[in-house]
Amino acid sequence: MTSRFLFAAPLFALLAPFVTAQNDTVTLTNGTVLAGVKVESYDMRYLRHSKGGSAKENVNSDQVAKVELGKFKEEFARGVNDPGVLQTMAKEKVAEKDLVMAQFAYLRAADMFFDSGKAADAMGALDELAKAIPEAGVLIDAFRLKCDYYMSQGSKGLPSAQALAKKFSQDATAKGWASAALEGQYMEVLTGKKTPKEFQTALKSVIATLGGNPVLSNRASVELANSLRESKAFGEAAKLYETVAEETKDVNARAGAVLGLGKLAFEQAGDDKEAYKKALLLFLRVRLESKDAWPGLQADALYHAVLAADKWRGPEFNLIMARCRNQLLSQYGNSEWAERARSGR
Repeated sequence: MTSRFLFAAPLFALLAPFVTAQNDTVTLTNGTVLAGVKVESYDMRYLRHSKGGSAKENVNSDQVAKVELGKFKEEFARGVNDPGVLQTMAKEKVAEKDLVMAQFAYLRAADMFFDSGKAADAMGALDELAKAIPEAGVLIDAFRLKCDYYMSQGSKGLPSAQALAKKFSQDATAKGWASAALEGQYMEVLTGKKTPKEFQTALKSVIATLGGNPVLSNRASVELANSLRESKAFGEAAKLYETVAEETKDVNARAGAVLGLGKLAFEQAGDDKEAYKKALLLFLRVRLESKDAWPGLQADALYHAVLAADKWRGPEFNLIMARCRNQLLSQYGNSEWAERARSGR
């Protein structure tokens, strides 16, 4: 899979530096970092953790932004680079009742399958996760990965994404997973067929209900800014982009905001070469400063960097264009942006 839409965001950072002792890290949506803890359990309601000899504590799952499992690489050394092996090892962890390790292994395996273009295998791993651990804390991430895959297909994938979002929202509501239900509703808004004004009104309504979830609120704000930009409401869009870029702690929302600012500069440049240079630098910032952001954002930024460099035509613009285009085609070859580059659009 070579695209990540703006709503999608895996909670895990499983390829970060590891230590041999149990040393998990939990990052909350407000930026608080719980370091050196042990994640005891994780479901759609609570993440339970402990530290040293202290009592176990619960954190509401909708306040969890990222989980890093310190022993993941050690536990899954045989499968860390092979999604098929990793999925098999996840089954073994389920049998051992180690549901924390198991759910993140399933999620990582699916992500790797998507990245290698094996969508059917990825979907299978996510379905197996839901069956094996029905209340796994990462189920919302499984939903995001599936939606992201459909959205990466462009307009032809929208009906599937919307159907999935509607079902996810209904199931989450029935089970009392309020935050997950809200995410499903947000996804329904993103995939629904509406006029720009209707879409913006729906997004504003969703954002108004997301005060307790700053990550999702910031991502929704970027989507709103994108729509405002496309509607030529440049000033309002710029203000939203700048606010998110300055305040968010979510790498994907920040990358989306910087990308949006680049597009604003590009679309208003006219004959101003310096404006195209500014746009180019913003597109390159996405690539250089947000390396952990979704591939879809990276591919979008690389594609537009090529366009901006061509308009700028400053020193070594040909080299910049070539490098960005090569990275786009080699790393995100199946993305819509690579297809546009190939077709000259």
